[in-house]
Amino acid sequence: MIREFGMRLIWSAGFCSGLGVAAYTVSRYGFRQPRGLPRTLAAVVLAWAWLTVGAEALGSFAMFARGPLLAWVVFGGLIAGWVRLVNSRNNGPRTTGEPWRWEEVAAGALVLWASASHAARSLLQPVKVVSDGPIYHLYFAARWWKTGRIEPIAAPFGENAATYFPAVGDLWFAWLMTVWGGDRLARVGQAPFYVVAGLAAVAIARRLGASRAASIVAAAWFLTSVPFFTFTFEPNVDTIFVAGYLLAGYFFVRHALGDDGQASLALGAIAAGCALGTKAPAILFVPPLLGLGAASALGRERGWRGKAVGLALVGLSPLLVAGFWYAREAARTGNPLYPLHLSAFGRVWLRGWYGPEVMRFSQYYLPVWDWRTLADMSLVMVDPRLAPFWLVAVAGAWALGRRREVDRRVDRYVWLCSALVVVNVAIFWLAVPYRSQQRFLFQALGLSAVPLARLLDRSRSFIVVGVVLLAVHLLTSQVWPFSEKTVPWDFSPNIPSDVMSLIQIPGFHDLGGTFPGLLSVGTTAGAGLLSFLVVWAWGRTKGFLGTACAIAATAALAAVVGLPVYPWGMTERRAFFPGFPDYYHGWLALDRASGSAGTRVAYAGTNLPYYLMGSALRNDVRYVNVDAHRGWLLHDYHREALASGNGPATWPNPRPGWDRLHPDYRAWLANLRAEEIRLLVVTRANPDNGLHNIADRYWFPIERQWADAHPEVFQPIYGAAEGDRLFRLYRLRDER
Repeated sequence: MIREFGMRLIWSAGFCSGLGVAAYTVSRYGFRQPRGLPRTLAAVVLAWAWLTVGAEALGSFAMFARGPLLAWVVFGGLIAGWVRLVNSRNNGPRTTGEPWRWEEVAAGALVLWASASHAARSLLQPVKVVSDGPIYHLYFAARWWKTGRIEPIAAPFGENAATYFPAVGDLWFAWLMTVWGGDRLARVGQAPFYVVAGLAAVAIARRLGASRAASIVAAAWFLTSVPFFTFTFEPNVDTIFVAGYLLAGYFFVRHALGDDGQASLALGAIAAGCALGTKAPAILFVPPLLGLGAASALGRERGWRGKAVGLALVGLSPLLVAGFWYAREAARTGNPLYPLHLSAFGRVWLRGWYGPEVMRFSQYYLPVWDWRTLADMSLVMVDPRLAPFWLVAVAGAWALGRRREVDRRVDRYVWLCSALVVVNVAIFWLAVPYRSQQRFLFQALGLSAVPLARLLDRSRSFIVVGVVLLAVHLLTSQVWPFSEKTVPWDFSPNIPSDVMSLIQIPGFHDLGGTFPGLLSVGTTAGAGLLSFLVVWAWGRTKGFLGTACAIAATAALAAVVGLPVYPWGMTERRAFFPGFPDYYHGWLALDRASGSAGTRVAYAGTNLPYYLMGSALRNDVRYVNVDAHRGWLLHDYHREALASGNGPATWPNPRPGWDRLHPDYRAWLANLRAEEIRLLVVTRANPDNGLHNIADRYWFPIERQWADAHPEVFQPIYGAAEGDRLFRLYRLRDER
């Protein structure tokens, strides 16, 4: 076990360090970025883009594996070496930097304290059933890792449209699975981008006139937004998108202020492409940012040729990363934004299966006039006790009265950040039907950190107050010092006001005075003290001894937060499955039946296929069509319905069911045999999938009826005898 862990660590460290060194070298000698945040963030953009483009290319030819990916990283290293030889000029004098002030240490330590504890749980414990990760992000990534091919995957009982989403984030999860040899790192795959998003917010604020201390405190407020923080430490892709968005904004600001030439313009456009390829709604939020990049190209570049090159960089660079996904859907379905259906002026511009009006049937839909829910969601996101500071900062309070002398051009771009915040909120509320989803506002919150930093920078006492409020935000519930019934800001009953603190220090008396209680209190307090020590050590590091102390403190913190949450004494099987009561016992039965080598599993009903892959992701899991079209995906059924006129041109809700309109047992069984399926899982499904209008809240799909009606083919293994109302497991008997 130790040897296996060591080999996985070597593989992961080798891939990441090789990619990082190559990207940093190209950032320094190729893109001529100055020391500090510009060069570091440029290296992040280049490494991210190189990794993604290579994975897209290799995965298209079924070469998504360690060997080819390692060759791609080595190829990048050779390019970096050539760039280093051709461009050997140094970029400025070597600087040591000033030691961190206590406000910076305190803000950084509070963020680290909260982050370390939550990251350890996500890394070491089972993936929780609280996000899109087990529905499709991790499932798609694991399928790609196991097959070595980046291919579309059906998700008929989950998010049907996910098959067609741009998936740069899922590709990152698959890359982590490949280099590690399992899903351990992918469980916290957003954590590096959480750090990058914070650094990008700090970098924008600093470039736009804020001090380092004010920028760090403002970024800490942003990073500890409860919804943003919660989404980060689950296998979602929202934090990945936010990192790309803020990176693009930072490099566009550098270009607009004349810090850099076309290098920053290209870096900003590539980062925007990374964001654009991460999630479908990015097609709404990224274009305004690219428009600002284009305006910067027109305003800063000299001559018609320079302006044309600048516009080409802004328009074409995003396609290097994101173009793969949109081109794939255009070639396959005729619609780069499939399944979006867009018609106007009596003409269909994009043929899909749903338009904005269909989203009214989604559980995530809110009417546009429901401003009370928007207000409550926004307050939960920023913490009602901190909301006045965010609001007055975006409104421009930082510009009132006397302030530090800064370039007036800088002030204009701070105002522009505030304007972008308003634009993002307007796009979210007017153009995104999923209005109950706060995650579409995270990039707006990141931009808000810029005017907030300028506000805090008016006085050092403001920065101190900012640190104190950060501690209050992290250590107390959002209703404190009120009670849940007396809070004055509760506008909507749909949004809970009593949001728990991110750092919870248990009281020894509340735990019965037991040894585990004492250990819990000590561990939490120890993590806090070590967090302060880690940030202080890295902030004041000098020489070999200082670096050694910082590394030792970091290792101690990892041990303190990791050892208590590690699933000691649990079998690999029980350590993989979360305690989800609906399916937990069925999952265990499936894992036992799969054997140590795994097997091929078909499923129907459940929208959580990731867990069916079993411990160590041994099983090959897939949905099998119930008619004669074995290899068809939903767009194929949609195309047939349009051509034959036997089905609706668009589906009346977001969960279409063309693929299940004409079930055929013999065809389905033939498909199972052709796919070499050995086990069949059928669970109760939610009628919101759009197939039928059934009075019962949950129902079993037709696969259960077929399996029960043919015991000569399907041997029951689990479900009926155990009295499980939701889960059925069958073994396919060999053909006679």
